[in-house]
Amino acid sequence: MWRAKKPTLERRSTDGRRSSVVDWINGFADNNNYKTDSWVERHDEGCERMTRNGSVCAVEESEPDVPTQHKEVLLTKLKIEIKNIMAEHGAKKYLNLNSPYVTSLCVAVDACLMDGIRRRLLTLFNSPSSMSLLQIIAKSNGSAQQVLDQTKTIEEHHTSVIPMHLIWIREALYMKSLSTIINHFIDSKSVRRYYDSNALLLDPVKGRLVATLLLAPCMVTYRRMSSRLEQEATAEELVEGAHRVRNGENSGSTSGVSSRPPLSITRQVSSIAASVERNGSVSRDYVFSLHHSCKSTLLYGKNNVCVAMNGSDFAKGYMSLQKFYDGNLSLKWVPNQLMHASSQPSSGHSNNGEFTNFWKNTINIEMQDIIYIHLHQKDESSPTCLTFVNCEGVQSAPFQLPAGQHSISFLSSLETGLAPLLRLDPPLWTGSTKEKILPRLRKRSTAVGNPAMLDYVFRLVRTTGIEPAPEDIEDPLAPSPIPPMHDNCVSLPNSPYIVDNVDSIVNFQIGKACKSMKNQIMARAFYGWLTYVRHLRTIRTHLLHLVNTKTIICDDDCDPVDERFWRECRAEPTKENEEEFLKRVYWRGIEGVNSKEIRRMAWPYLLGLFEWNENPEGKLEQFTKQYWEEIEEWRVLEAEVRRRDEEAFRAARARKAASPVREESCEVFEDPNEPTCSQHYDRENLISLFRANLHRIDKDVERCDRNLMFFSNKDNLESLRRVMYTYVRRNLEEGYTQGMCDLLAPLLVTFEDEALTLECFSILMLRQRGKFPQRPGMSKCLLNLRSLIQVVDPQIYSLIADIDYAQALSFAFRWFLLDFKRELSYECTYKVWEVIWAAQRLQITNDFAIFFGLATITNYHDVLITNNFDYTDMIKFFNEMAERHDCSRLLSSARTHVKCLQNLVQHLK
Repeated sequence: MWRAKKPTLERRSTDGRRSSVVDWINGFADNNNYKTDSWVERHDEGCERMTRNGSVCAVEESEPDVPTQHKEVLLTKLKIEIKNIMAEHGAKKYLNLNSPYVTSLCVAVDACLMDGIRRRLLTLFNSPSSMSLLQIIAKSNGSAQQVLDQTKTIEEHHTSVIPMHLIWIREALYMKSLSTIINHFIDSKSVRRYYDSNALLLDPVKGRLVATLLLAPCMVTYRRMSSRLEQEATAEELVEGAHRVRNGENSGSTSGVSSRPPLSITRQVSSIAASVERNGSVSRDYVFSLHHSCKSTLLYGKNNVCVAMNGSDFAKGYMSLQKFYDGNLSLKWVPNQLMHASSQPSSGHSNNGEFTNFWKNTINIEMQDIIYIHLHQKDESSPTCLTFVNCEGVQSAPFQLPAGQHSISFLSSLETGLAPLLRLDPPLWTGSTKEKILPRLRKRSTAVGNPAMLDYVFRLVRTTGIEPAPEDIEDPLAPSPIPPMHDNCVSLPNSPYIVDNVDSIVNFQIGKACKSMKNQIMARAFYGWLTYVRHLRTIRTHLLHLVNTKTIICDDDCDPVDERFWRECRAEPTKENEEEFLKRVYWRGIEGVNSKEIRRMAWPYLLGLFEWNENPEGKLEQFTKQYWEEIEEWRVLEAEVRRRDEEAFRAARARKAASPVREESCEVFEDPNEPTCSQHYDRENLISLFRANLHRIDKDVERCDRNLMFFSNKDNLESLRRVMYTYVRRNLEEGYTQGMCDLLAPLLVTFEDEALTLECFSILMLRQRGKFPQRPGMSKCLLNLRSLIQVVDPQIYSLIADIDYAQALSFAFRWFLLDFKRELSYECTYKVWEVIWAAQRLQITNDFAIFFGLATITNYHDVLITNNFDYTDMIKFFNEMAERHDCSRLLSSARTHVKCLQNLVQHLK
């Protein structure tokens, strides 16, 4: 590998000072602790604190006393807990009241309330705690009384394991009155006498600060969720569940991670506890709701009705006949096993899929679609079998009712429910005791000695607009006794009505079905055409410029770029080899025994830094020489910035010593002297701009990928800092923006050469600069992604259609800003970046990152749709999925999306 020799250059000493006041302040805000051992340097009088790079970070006159230090510690802990609460709330619509974040905040608030308390006076109460203070003011404060009543209710029912002195704080948060109550503590004379004079709440500034800080968490929406299953599933669990559903596996858990119901169910239905008793109750309530509804009337219900499930196997279940408010009847049957099941069908807690099979065998028959009911009975002491036949000739599974009058009771209830629009033909008769009985019909002759078979066929006949059927041959009111039936077969009477209108009901139902199918086919065709036209309009308006119609054909034998192919390309740097190189990178990427070494040599050509037939040695020496010259230039500016920092510190210390009042200024670095000439003004402006960017760079470099082994070496962090300083000095007007270090880091890890890294980064920023804030590039990316989702996946688009695109797709902002660097591991980032560059060089598309983002979203279609995610859920989900994506699958899907859009664009042209 060619490498330029780094010139020996004496580095100007700046006393190791490269950080700033902003570095310390932001470092404290991010880490919430003082790193005194590594970067605090104390000077002669013990009143200055400076960063390791020489910037002033604090001015201290003397060490505070112990009570003051304790107050500061309490306030710091309170601020940390409030920050955690607000950060968690930023990714969720509401917080669980039992979450550890809320409990930690309650502990911090209780510590503030108990600071400086006179415990001897509080021993007059049963519980010397902060709840005693609540009891004192409850008589004069309505909000406190409500909180106290709710706390006592929880205590009586023993519904919480949290101590009572924390429960009242939690309940006050839930009622959004905690800040008001603490303000009342401060103002109440009856409470103030229980505190020492140096207590936190009695502090004229810090006491009010406690109540003011709690205004923010009081605005958060909390929910009570006592069951573990009511909490939201992690992204990994949701993806795993979607894969199980897609692969047709049983929903039971086999991997030790318990399956969970979808979020859409957990938000609407009561939770399912782990105990068998609670699960059975919830399941039974759910099953009963299938048969008893406020929108329907129960006409008939019978348990232990057998239905054939698998071949000859019969399962007992509960059958019900319901009539809805619109007059329609519905027959439902559910196996008895589900009455005692431990879960609902979506919970998936069954290990062998038994309950899943039961749910698949539930029956729901709409009686308006039925035209025949077959009744079969061996004899009066045998069970009765009922079979329903719809207008298409499809038979239902036979229902086996127990022996006795159960079948007559069911038919009687059915006849009552069918009236007045429908009736049974033949109708049920009324016996001498005014009870319903089966009709007596003419019997066909059968073999003598064979047992009698009671077989009936009932039809559902419309009564509206049709002449009534003729009377049966035998008078149903005749007093003569009913003779025993010895024949094994009976038949319907040959009435003129049946002869003339035998197929009227069948023709009516068939015509109704055909008309419905016709309407559905026409509707599907129309809406399909309408959707197609809308998609074409969206493509023509928003997406036509995204791709080039140039088609790249991928051979099945296409191989990735490896060491052998790269040597061939450098031996014969022809246009054909360059085209083949770009195609291989686009379709297969760069792989090999030492893929990092190949990327180190190939990426400058892929980015366009070197021409394909150009020898890089000469340019590398030129880049290196220019790079170190520029370092010498900005080191002069850096030294001036550090000198002014120190002077500003000393001036601030002098003002502090002269004045007893502590003063703070956000302009300690500003020069109070006005510029006297344009040259002086230009230099001052240059120093000011460089200082502002220097501070931001120091902060980002310190926390850039510190979990990576490469950046655990301080020398590599210094290299990253030098490259970033040099780039900003070249582009001082544009300056530094947060995120640039994330784009620079993978290049430095790959090249391990500062000058070459800077040149490649400069080319990369030409494409990425437009996506940074105050530029229109990001808005265009989000709009194009929204349009692509509308065309490719309308179901996901329906989740974000009513929200502003910038808000709905806010989770994708970081994707496009950093080209998915934070969403993928370093190895996957390399693969995605080189495909993006190759697509641009091949003129397929300049926005392959948008198609990769589309693939990332559509890859989790099942998870997003099943759980009905809104944009806040999507933010949380994709944040949790960072570095867990299947990069190869997403790249393949992105290439497919590009190909499909190319075909549509060609069709439009």
